Amino acid sequence: MRRVMKSKIFAVLTLAILLALLAASPVLGAGSPAVSSVSETVSPVLGATLPVLSSAPRVWTDGSTGVQVVIEERSLYAPPTLDRQVSYPDELNYITYLRYAVNGTTGDGTDANAVVVGLSGLHAGNNGYDYFAKQLVSKAKADKGMNIEFWALDRRVNNLEDLTGLNEAERLGNAGQLEAAADVIDGYYYGGLAIDGKTFQGFLTNEAAPYLSEFGLHAAMEDIYTLIKTVFPDQNVRKKRVYIAGDSLGAVVTADFACWDFDGNPNTLDDAGYNNIAGVIALDALMTPNAVPINQDVLKIVANFLPSAFQNLINTTSLSTYATTLNMLRNGSLDALMPTSEIGYVPTTYMGVEVTAMMADAAPDEESDFYQRIANYDTDPRSDVILRIAMSKDLRQYLSGEVFQKKVRWTNEALFGIAFDNNFNPITMNESAMGFLTGGPVAEKSFPAIGNLDAILPSSIWNPMSGFMPYDKMYIPSSTSSLYSWVNSDEIDSTDARRYTSSAQEVSDLHDVAKCCYEGPSNIAEWYYTTRLFADIMIANAAGAEKYGLNLLHANDLSKVPTFIRLNTEGTNIGYAKMNGMNTKGIELPGHHLDVLMMDMDRDPNARNLMYLPMCDWINGISGPVVTYKIVASAGAGGSIAPVGTVSVTYGSNQAFTITPDTGYHVADVLVDGVSAGAVTGYTFTGVKADHTIAASFAIEPGPEPEPLPCGPGAGAGVLMLGISLGLFSLVGSKARRRKKRNRS
Repeated sequence: MRRVMKSKIFAVLTLAILLALLAASPVLGAGSPAVSSVSETVSPVLGATLPVLSSAPRVWTDGSTGVQVVIEERSLYAPPTLDRQVSYPDELNYITYLRYAVNGTTGDGTDANAVVVGLSGLHAGNNGYDYFAKQLVSKAKADKGMNIEFWALDRRVNNLEDLTGLNEAERLGNAGQLEAAADVIDGYYYGGLAIDGKTFQGFLTNEAAPYLSEFGLHAAMEDIYTLIKTVFPDQNVRKKRVYIAGDSLGAVVTADFACWDFDGNPNTLDDAGYNNIAGVIALDALMTPNAVPINQDVLKIVANFLPSAFQNLINTTSLSTYATTLNMLRNGSLDALMPTSEIGYVPTTYMGVEVTAMMADAAPDEESDFYQRIANYDTDPRSDVILRIAMSKDLRQYLSGEVFQKKVRWTNEALFGIAFDNNFNPITMNESAMGFLTGGPVAEKSFPAIGNLDAILPSSIWNPMSGFMPYDKMYIPSSTSSLYSWVNSDEIDSTDARRYTSSAQEVSDLHDVAKCCYEGPSNIAEWYYTTRLFADIMIANAAGAEKYGLNLLHANDLSKVPTFIRLNTEGTNIGYAKMNGMNTKGIELPGHHLDVLMMDMDRDPNARNLMYLPMCDWINGISGPVVTYKIVASAGAGGSIAPVGTVSVTYGSNQAFTITPDTGYHVADVLVDGVSAGAVTGYTFTGVKADHTIAASFAIEPGPEPEPLPCGPGAGAGVLMLGISLGLFSLVGSKARRRKKRNRS
């Protein structure tokens, strides 16, 4: 029995380490449908469905610059490209993303210097980019005069999340109705409460979603390509202005896209990913062809100690094992959803993060009653596993089954803070340096790993393990009666928390992190991450993987793409960078893994100078300023053209003109660059790359035709009488002329 228990413990710990490795990895990997309620917009120029707004836009104003940033949730109707046909919910027919742009700019990106498409990491939703995207757009405009847009792309499977109750709670919370907000969450997800006629249908299960076996890397690649091709149909525009950014495991997909071949023929290069973008960006990640940052033989040894589901997944290192994995996914013997659920990566965990983030923002100093409220609800017991991993002082406490968070008194701010802060949360992929506890005693902890080993171990030992080991000492509250509160990152030096850390070491603001978790229609978490995507990433770079639609055929061409990299000094990848001989001087940021996206712009060392402005300069060096051309439009007398005069058009964009004749006139001709386009009433310049002219001329409508002579039955008599009369007049005239002639004689 003791041996079995030890094996289970080792399995949990090993899985936690692997999770950190895979999240940290800088890899280049490698029912019937329902009726949708989302409307579609079809471009008359492109003949394709364009992204539409799927929720009301929000506007954020940067207090330090005054720049207003519009935030829009957009969706593009585009049925997924799958390896085989399966029935799936209609929600999966849409590509969704959050668009961040200077307020007032056009939604099609035509007046942007550049568009950065952001890809999220493992178990992460697109709202994790919220702080980063707002700051990039604002600082680019204020400091560089550039219009940079950021499109935070969600994987399709995130569309299956039912955020109705959480979004309604956010609305109520913003109105100051905190108790009502809490009741809505409880009622909607656990009490059958209807919101706008909708009730919660339960969390997605493996049994209910067999179709997810088909949503892997191939579909993810096609989604990115479809989006940028639809909005920017001209390849030259994409190569000049579109960038792909990846945070954490999102850098894997970024690198995969750059090396992907979209027609499966490596000899035709126009469709190669690297020929359709201007550059790639890696955020606390690297761009390398390694699937995971440790030796595959080590993985195989580790897998022997894991449950069979994990063994099958981790051992996906050859085409034969991949084929087995794929068959198991399709026949249901391997879960369609990532087995990380076994250690608590489940929807109820993510909901807890979102709810505590809301409360930390709305009522930071009030004592939390979160665990008391959910005690009577049927939550997933696996959520307790990750809570125990995160806050057990030692192995003994972990084995006791005690969830220590539920015994301690916290303010709302403190409960959220311990979920992410690097001194309390040992899971490195979820760490941010954002403050410290106060209000009660703390003690050091050693589970599941000992922190601060980098201070005593040689780099040759530390670097290989740095992706999953905490850099700093780890702490745990040692009182269950004290009320613990939170000291934010910029307040450390004036409190008792300075015994453990300093403001210089704490680089993110708790409330910026909190807003990334809940604000707006999306969230920071990915409830349903597919095993298929993970397996595809593991094998994509293997020779012959194209047999399974994994067309990573240009791995050797990744160097052709300009690359921008930033690594956190205590993040998950800097150790691997140094281990591989990479010079990290000039690309380091202070902080931990999440801080690359959430580092406080108003603090020193300033992320503005270390990240955002260098990124703007790098983009400007590739894309340059927005190039515009002039189209001179004129109209002659008798009508009008709209727009009229000199119209500025961004390089590669389209411009339509409408020609309207006045009453009594018609279009005679339309000359485009001096050449007749015919008597048209509209003309569109597509993919503008030069100056043009358009001139419309008009002509008066011809007058009415004379009335024809009547030709009915009665008209015949009239004509006859007229003929007789004319004949008599002619006869009389003839006699008169003869008489006159005789008189002269």
